[in-house]
Amino acid sequence: MWEALRYRDFRLSLGGLVLSSLGDWLLVIAAPYFVWHLTGSALATGLTVVAETLPAVLVGPLAGVLVDRWSPRLVMIGADILRAGAVALLLTVRSADLVWLIYLVLALECAIGQFFVPARQKLVPALVGRGSALVSANSLGALARGVVRLVGAPLGGALYVLVGFGWMVAIDVATYLVSAVLIAGIRTPDPARPPRAEGAVLGRFRAELAAGWRHVRRTAGLPAVFGAAGAFFLGNAVLTALLVPYTSGVLGADSRTLGLLLGALGLGFVVGAPLSRRIVGRYPLRWSLAVSFGVLGVVFLAAFNAPGVLAAGVLFALFGPPAVCAFVEIDTHLQRCTSDEVLGRVSALYLTLQSGAGLLGALGGATLGEVLGVQATVDLGAGIVFVGAALALLIPARPASTGGVPGDPAPVSGAPGPPSRAVPGESGPAGAPVVSRRGSDAP
Repeated sequence: MWEALRYRDFRLSLGGLVLSSLGDWLLVIAAPYFVWHLTGSALATGLTVVAETLPAVLVGPLAGVLVDRWSPRLVMIGADILRAGAVALLLTVRSADLVWLIYLVLALECAIGQFFVPARQKLVPALVGRGSALVSANSLGALARGVVRLVGAPLGGALYVLVGFGWMVAIDVATYLVSAVLIAGIRTPDPARPPRAEGAVLGRFRAELAAGWRHVRRTAGLPAVFGAAGAFFLGNAVLTALLVPYTSGVLGADSRTLGLLLGALGLGFVVGAPLSRRIVGRYPLRWSLAVSFGVLGVVFLAAFNAPGVLAAGVLFALFGPPAVCAFVEIDTHLQRCTSDEVLGRVSALYLTLQSGAGLLGALGGATLGEVLGVQATVDLGAGIVFVGAALALLIPARPASTGGVPGDPAPVSGAPGPPSRAVPGESGPAGAPVVSRRGSDAP
């Protein structure tokens, strides 16, 4: 579980992840509640999720191509600084007339985040290698996000009531800036970049983007992985878009209760992270994802039909273990079956899939919540998650993988990690196995 912490530069990247995620999770409570209090509309509140996902569908493919061309470390630093500036604009919102500015800022933050996430996905194997430390690194990332939920979500609900929206925005800005400072301290050489293609700029972009698509289409198991994950993200976004109306309208609770529910989710992620370290690579990918998504469907259905806040809190905690296992499985498999030269594009395509499904789910959830009612719509979202479990069974028994490299030498404390050396198409052991700008997350 702790193997990746021996790498100094990974520790810096993990610190940056913790800080920026903490600021995000303060606002994940505050932003939709702020819109809800300004407008009183479930549709307007759900549109905060739409604002966080629409730019990803448009920017994601471009971001992947550029991340493969540029230094991922510099991309992450620039993304943190630009997001800090965008979020600071929220300090000017004072009335319902400026709700459009909240949507604009969330959209800008999402668009810039499309560069940060694939850059980090590409950087991690360069920091720790593709052996057992890669599973450790992904599990630690999930653990960090879980701890942030555990602390940040309840804290966000309480701070929204105690100090207001403005102070929470200021904290988010500060966390982005400190994250940029930590990432600037990374000394590991950049991973390999693809050779520069010849021809006009637009032609080169099309060729490089097509190379990423070809890798996804031609790598055994990846199309089915993308399909199963897409169905999960679609159902998950339906539920996420209605979290505030569900908590306020169905449970009759306030922002502090929603913070506690998301804190319970974080506790589940904390428990699930070490569990994922034991599960990843031990079972076939198809069964790991099918069981994880199937369990999530059952828990979603039970949680959103819970008789009260206490029962909902217990069930929200049960989201974490299967969710984190699925996310670590997918992240590790993508990194192991993809070379450095194309990993930014493949990661961006996966993020675009996540965002596109999230956009459809958020629009559908917000719209159907007004037409069918909140309860019926969240039940439908849980049903879509079951579809993801069924699609996971289409993954081949032994999907393509470069395999981890168990023989990666142990690092000397403070030394850079071993170089990545995955080559698409190599034979190896069965492939080991975030809804919003915050990555692959359950609601």
